[in-house]
Amino acid sequence: MDELNLNKENTKSSSKPFLAGVIIMMAVLCAAGMWVKQTQKQAQTERDNQEQTFREESAQMVERINEANANYLAEANRINAEQHDPLDPATLVQQLYKLKDLPDNKARSPRAFYCLQGLLLNGTNALPALKDLLIDGYDFNLDARPLYNSRTLRQEIASLLVSMGNRPAADLLSQLLPATQTVEELANLCKALMSVSDGYRPYCISAARDKYNQLIEKQKELTPQKTGLLEKAVSFLKQDNSKNSEQLSANRQDLKKIYNLLFTVLKDEEFAVELLEKREWLQENGRIDSALFSEATAILPSETVMDYCYEAYLRQKENHKKTDISLITTATENIANPKATEMLLTELKEASPIERYTGIMGLSLDPDFGAALLIGSSPRAAQRTSEAEDPEQIQKANDRLLFLDAVEAQFPDDEKLIRIVGMVRSNLQHTASTDPDKGTWVADEESKNFFQNLASEAIDKAVNDMTEMAVKEIDEKNNKQEPKK
Repeated sequence: MDELNLNKENTKSSSKPFLAGVIIMMAVLCAAGMWVKQTQKQAQTERDNQEQTFREESAQMVERINEANANYLAEANRINAEQHDPLDPATLVQQLYKLKDLPDNKARSPRAFYCLQGLLLNGTNALPALKDLLIDGYDFNLDARPLYNSRTLRQEIASLLVSMGNRPAADLLSQLLPATQTVEELANLCKALMSVSDGYRPYCISAARDKYNQLIEKQKELTPQKTGLLEKAVSFLKQDNSKNSEQLSANRQDLKKIYNLLFTVLKDEEFAVELLEKREWLQENGRIDSALFSEATAILPSETVMDYCYEAYLRQKENHKKTDISLITTATENIANPKATEMLLTELKEASPIERYTGIMGLSLDPDFGAALLIGSSPRAAQRTSEAEDPEQIQKANDRLLFLDAVEAQFPDDEKLIRIVGMVRSNLQHTASTDPDKGTWVADEESKNFFQNLASEAIDKAVNDMTEMAVKEIDEKNNKQEPKK
């Protein structure tokens, strides 16, 4: 009995740890279940939030797509209207007036170009509306980069009128002449107007002269006045000379362009005579403005030209200046004039033998004259024989033949010069001939040999002169480098 009680007590004592382990395991399982349930709840919440965000973003995306589609349809309708149904010109001009208030130039420019395109498609029907806009002086900047640099609305309207190419558009375009900003813009407008009718010449000339007067006034402002040494030093220290020189150079270039417009494009003989009478071509110490003198005299009668040419020649002689090449060219072009003959003969007297021979050779009107003396006639010369005779060229050849007689009388003892005169005379007689079967001019063997020997002598002399000059420069350099004793 005692033994049985003892076994029961042992069994109870051994089951207590087992029960404790079971309780602990159940507690852990309960905690794990609660954690899993809580985690699932959090995951569901996050999933719900993500779905809500996705639905909101999807709604925004659909709204943007609808907006893009609406813009696309509006742009398609605008392009269709531009190509097939242009708007009323007055409406387009009113749109241009409204565009100036836009703060963004990039937003303004595409709309402005659309309006201009619509006006162009309307043709002459758009001119009344454009005229009102131009009279008001309305303008703003346009941004067309990278196609070209920034331009203004008025410049684009001018281009539009030029592209129309008709008399009504040209009439309106002529009203822009006084408002041009650059010489290039003025020149382009004048060329466009002259292509429509010569009747616009007086308006173009008036605008070009006004531009010239503006440039002259600016030139006077930019030209530095003669000052003392102190003032020059102060100006140098202020570094004002660089900027002033750039502006002065740019203004001089604009003057050259306005001369070209007045003389070459507009043929303003009255203004050419006015400048020549004012001696605008005359510079300090007998120098002349070759470009201005050449362009101004190119459109005048030969008698008038030679009067100014001879005066300039005498001034250069008085100041011991080498005769400007433009004067020699002008005298050669008018070689039959007694003053031109006197000038050219004087130049030949004062020239070296080689320069004298070269000057006489230059009287030939045949571009293949030198080649014919060296290698015979060229295929290019044979091709020109089929061309029609030029009466002006024939007259030039006869005038130069008369001058060659004066050269022979002036230099009777220069055998080489007489030989060269004979070759040039033969070539000019061939040019002046009206025989349709005359063919190309061919030099005889004796003339070829003479010319080739003369060319060799000229080359040897040039080489010797260059060698002597180089030796002289070296000697001078060595003398400067010798140490002082």
